[in-house]
Amino acid sequence: MSKSKAKVDQRLRLSREIALQLLFQLEANQLSPAESVSFYLKSFDPEKDQENGLGLTAKTFADSWPRARTLFMGAAERLSELDAAIEKAADNWRLDRMSQVDLALIRLAYYEMRYRADIPPLASLNEVLEIAKNYGDADSTAFINGVLNRLLNELPEKDS
Repeated sequence: MSKSKAKVDQRLRLSREIALQLLFQLEANQLSPAESVSFYLKSFDPEKDQENGLGLTAKTFADSWPRARTLFMGAAERLSELDAAIEKAADNWRLDRMSQVDLALIRLAYYEMRYRADIPPLASLNEVLEIAKNYGDADSTAFINGVLNRLLNELPEKDS
């Protein structure tokens, strides 16, 4: 893989990780999407607070933020639709019984799989499984993979 391709992949991963954090705080703190974005920027923007900036440079954050915000807002705007499909695909699991991290990861991946024509569905699934290794628990990858594979098998045509 070329250096520029690796750099792009790192930014995409970081964008997904930021979107995950936003989705998590949306659920955990019962904030609106706009409040989640505002809170995140106040708390983690390296330009404003180096210590809480997640070890990112201002440039890395600036490069990743627009895509992260787009992913987050897209998922947040379709939350009830995503959740209905997730609950149906997650045999014997209610959303309120799922780990909030696992649920946020599934929401993010399913949003990409369902609505982002520019992202291959398997790429979304694989990326979320990699992220789950860092953010989830020992059972997260198997659980997330099972739910997302069911969703993938029933994936309708992508809407814009």
